[in-house]
Amino acid sequence: MHVAALAAAWGDEELMHFLDALKKNGARIASSNGEVKRLVASGEVAFGLTDTDDADEAQKDHAPVDTVYPDQDGLGTLVMPSSVVRIRRGPHPEAAKKLVDALLSADTEKQMASSGAHMPLRAGVPVPEGVRRVDEIRAMPVDFAKVADAMDRLQPRLKQWVGL
Repeated sequence: MHVAALAAAWGDEELMHFLDALKKNGARIASSNGEVKRLVASGEVAFGLTDTDDADEAQKDHAPVDTVYPDQDGLGTLVMPSSVVRIRRGPHPEAAKKLVDALLSADTEKQMASSGAHMPLRAGVPVPEGVRRVDEIRAMPVDFAKVADAMDRLQPRLKQWVGL
């Protein structure tokens, strides 16, 4: 998703130039966010791109890692909000509404920030030390429709780029 967001922001050719420069610089492709966490925590790599919950787990395990929100003087950091949807004409509409309301509450945002270092989108939600709110960083502007299009369009090029 991050690569697709960069393609939507920069265009495909600039993205591929960036990825080719990463490859020439010896960048590695990890199989998962958990592997990124393990590689960075073990010192096998100097840095990795992953979600805040993985960085938080490493820090709770006393790994020598910091969370960095990249590009704060430029495009900004990609923020991928969690989402919830109700199924239209689902069998239990009132229960679904209650669940959605509970998941979208300030209390749930607080719990997610405390248990997994998820970044609250709502102003004023208390967060533990080391967790930031979205209004405390420069967030990358994202058109998710363009990102979805880029994800589909770039699959063949990205497979070739990684050697598949």
